[in-house]
Amino acid sequence: MESEPFLAVVVTAAGRSERFGGGKKELLDLGGRSVLERSLSPFLGHPRLAALAITAPPGREAELRAGLSAETAATLAGKLGPRFMVVQGGAARRDSVRLGLEALAAALSAPDEAAARGAADKAGERAAEGVSLDDCVVLIHDAARPWASGELASRVARAAWERGACVPVLPLVDTPKELGAGRTVTGHPKRASLGAAQTPQGFRFAPMLEAHRSAHRDKLDCTDDAELWAHYVGPVAWTEGEAGNRKITFREDLDGDRRSAALPFRVGQGWDLHRLAAGRRLLLGGIQLPSDQGEDAHSDGDVLLHAIIDALLGAAALGDIGQHFPPSDAAWKDADSRDLLKRSVELVRGAGWEPGNLDCTVVLERPKVGPHRDAIRESLAALLGMPVSAVSVKAKTAEGLGELGAGRAVEASALVTLFPRRPA
Repeated sequence: MESEPFLAVVVTAAGRSERFGGGKKELLDLGGRSVLERSLSPFLGHPRLAALAITAPPGREAELRAGLSAETAATLAGKLGPRFMVVQGGAARRDSVRLGLEALAAALSAPDEAAARGAADKAGERAAEGVSLDDCVVLIHDAARPWASGELASRVARAAWERGACVPVLPLVDTPKELGAGRTVTGHPKRASLGAAQTPQGFRFAPMLEAHRSAHRDKLDCTDDAELWAHYVGPVAWTEGEAGNRKITFREDLDGDRRSAALPFRVGQGWDLHRLAAGRRLLLGGIQLPSDQGEDAHSDGDVLLHAIIDALLGAAALGDIGQHFPPSDAAWKDADSRDLLKRSVELVRGAGWEPGNLDCTVVLERPKVGPHRDAIRESLAALLGMPVSAVSVKAKTAEGLGELGAGRAVEASALVTLFPRRPA
């Protein structure tokens, strides 16, 4: 058996974020990276990291995977290959953890062909051949704890390898009380003997997996994995937690330098300009206007929808239209911009936001936009899922100045307000 264990990680993100007040809190932006991505950070630099699984709500696996930056996704793919996965969680946290452990166990036991090709040392060769669960520690971490350190993860893993199980704990600051019926205090436990548990919690992999299988069979529910281990396996060791390793439960938990992620609303601005060319359709907001020329673009060229997409993505800090639908990608050749807008709205909603109102302006010399204004507003309202009364469309001309004034181009700008999504 190796003196240093391999490390497997389950990051739990299969909850509904009900107490958070709507939206998937793990997908919120936190200083340029999602909460989910930050929750993975403590493990990425571990020299013996062998596998990592994220649990997701059923049907939202792709959405959770998209919550990682291209850089982090590439790092995980390069280091772990198929041993990095996003798996469907269960109805309760206990079920989600068990499903994550089962997926990791299957992946670890299978040879990793990519690792085999690149194995350069004994540890690499072992990983390429498959990892015995007896040689492995698993860390189980809440994706809603984005501020844990790599040092804490390593400390918990080492203690779990030596003692079987370990949890990080902070001493209580407030005096605890036992509560009974009728709002009565029934006990006064000594504060010095109590502590508040955090994650990541670490365990020897094989017995932890068997404990979860037993709990599933026995329908035993526990508040955390340490309690489950104590019930089926034995004592749990503890190590000092970190004061900064807080869990995001309510929006108020995003304070201090995270305050921007908890703003009551966000505003985004978008702008686009296209040349006009003969033989193309002139599309504005999903409505075709009568014209002998239309937008010259890689997609269908709907300049107004493109401006709105940039406004939406910008307000949610999700980049811009070129990042998500690059013109260099043949997949978006002649794409329907209404579809691109719907995809963008889903990204915004997945990050916990909902479009509230839209104000946009089109600059076009001819044909006149005014007669089509109501149709455009209705189209936009339907695409964005909001009332027509929340959509404003203004039309301008360039007074004969420049390319716009000569009727050789069309321009659009948009301003959108996003509000936090409410629970369904």
